[in-house]
Amino acid sequence: MPENLTVIAHLRAKPGQETALRDALTALVEPTLREPGCIAYDLHVAVDEAGSFHFHEVWRGPDEHAANLQRPHLRAFLAQADDLLDGDIHVNLLRRLAPVT
Repeated sequence: MPENLTVIAHLRAKPGQETALRDALTALVEPTLREPGCIAYDLHVAVDEAGSFHFHEVWRGPDEHAANLQRPHLRAFLAQADDLLDGDIHVNLLRRLAPVT
């Protein structure tokens, strides 16, 4: 059985766009959780860095993650990202090395 794919995405809001970015990211959660192959899609905000948001995602595999990137709700977010984001979205693709105990 193939291992799940974990994705960590880091996004930073432009100054003054923190609330708008938070709202746009929050709107992605529900439709993404309904996607085939989505195991977890958790949105976090940094407690010590205003405007810094992080997704912790778990997908059945890379194909399911890639398919999500083409979904209308994510494409709509990406179309407005330049207005909201300070810099690029930083994405790390990970495989678990040790089981959760």
